[in-house]
Amino acid sequence: MNLSLLCEIESSFVAIAPTHLTLHGTHVHPLLEERTYSLFELREVLLDRATVNQLRDAVWQHTFRAARHSQEWMAGALGLAMPMLRSAVRHAGRGLDQASEADLQAEVVTAAIRQIRTANIDHAGQGYFLLCRVRRAALGERKRAQIAAQQVLLDEREVSTEAELAATRSCEPVLDAAVRAGTLTATEAELIAHTRLEGVSLVTLATQTGVGYKTLAKRRQRAEARLAAALRPASGQARGGEPAAVATPISSAYARPFSEAVETTVSNPGWPLAS
Repeated sequence: MNLSLLCEIESSFVAIAPTHLTLHGTHVHPLLEERTYSLFELREVLLDRATVNQLRDAVWQHTFRAARHSQEWMAGALGLAMPMLRSAVRHAGRGLDQASEADLQAEVVTAAIRQIRTANIDHAGQGYFLLCRVRRAALGERKRAQIAAQQVLLDEREVSTEAELAATRSCEPVLDAAVRAGTLTATEAELIAHTRLEGVSLVTLATQTGVGYKTLAKRRQRAEARLAAALRPASGQARGGEPAAVATPISSAYARPFSEAVETTVSNPGWPLAS
């Protein structure tokens, strides 16, 4: 099982804090007892609402100072800040996918390390400043993830639109060739292009042109039947041994992209009014 970045840091913190990450209580602040505290214990002190700000500042200052000289203490500082790190990730990570949440955790940890290394330790309120830096980083990463997700959707829609346009453009030369070959009239080719390639319904076209719906439906059905026959490979013979009566053949270079589409879109002869 792969642990998240915050879980790995927490595991390391819990493992080394009792033995390697310790501070003497009265050396940190007079309010602490005269004994050795681990950072794990001091984290509980920081989480206690009754802890005074002066004691909080002292714990953060000692931890920050040590973290600038030791990787173990840097892990200890991150463990000490783990409640605020998890809170920032939990609030900013709502609705994000697993990969985006992993990026969010990495950004939060990076922001925390930067603050620990560069903060002015002599100033009070180090815990508060760290919290602000972490929250800003989390919200910034969430915004970037959302923008990236929106861009992916836009790119997918653009690819889909381009594919549809490409399919339409590949069919238009077939209609032009059919008109030149005499298989279709220009009006019939335009009717097929509008209703099949552009998606205009027969009802809408009938309203726009003033031609009856039934007339347009039958006109398209007959035109598509002729076009489909012209696109089929010529057999040379019709049923019963009679010579096949087909329209002027269309060049295969134009026919191939459109032949299958015409076969599937020709109106069912049993339903001449299909739109």
